Amino acid sequence: MPNKLADLEAQLFDLNKERAELDTPIEEMMADMADLPPERRSTNDWAPDGALTKQFLDMTNRQAELEAEIVAVFGKI
Repeated sequence: MPNKLADLEAQLFDLNKERAELDTPIEEMMADMADLPPERRSTNDWAPDGALTKQFLDMTNRQAELEAEIVAVFGKI
């Protein structure tokens, strides 16, 4: 019989690790965008449909998904 608690703790560890790995690139992207003059923030890569905007949204959406999963797993422990 598998150890359910150990499995949940391992899952929680993995989720927290992935979430933490997203923190630095998200913070770096926020700093990079803050360094841009306001008139450039809405053009090129940071435009609403720009590559950096999409990447930022993908990472922050994944981070939110992970946080929801962490809460769910933590509630089972």
